[in-house]
Amino acid sequence: MKRFHAFIMLLAIGSATFTGCMPGRNATKGILGGGTGVGGTVVKTVGTVVGLILLSKLIKSVLKTVTGSKSFESFAQNETFKNNFNEDTKLNSFAQNDFLKTALQVVVAQHYQIPLTTVVNNYTSLNTVGDLSTFIGQNASAKVLNEIK
Repeated sequence: MKRFHAFIMLLAIGSATFTGCMPGRNATKGILGGGTGVGGTVVKTVGTVVGLILLSKLIKSVLKTVTGSKSFESFAQNETFKNNFNEDTKLNSFAQNDFLKTALQVVVAQHYQIPLTTVVNNYTSLNTVGDLSTFIGQNASAKVLNEIK
């Protein structure tokens, strides 16, 4: 993690230096202003990379949570399922009936400390594991999110 932060800092310093060398250009405008300059693009790219890393960690956490649940224990032994589990995996591929959909909602609510009503009310808009992971990232308790590795 320290290497990642060091990389981000070097990238930010490098982009600040690069935009600062152009005549008549304000270095902070390109980096912090989010304009069309190089710095704005770098900040957006870094934000995207950080978002993808978090999404990847959340997807792994969802897989671990689902396969650790009694309702979905058959998937814990299924290597094909685990190897193909990604952000595009449809929720209805493993939560195939009303019982399993409800079980998934309860597991998500309990594990990520999200009110069950919030999960139930938003479940119909969640189609893929990526959607579910994003929802968890936006609604899970800060304590749980800090523990995801």
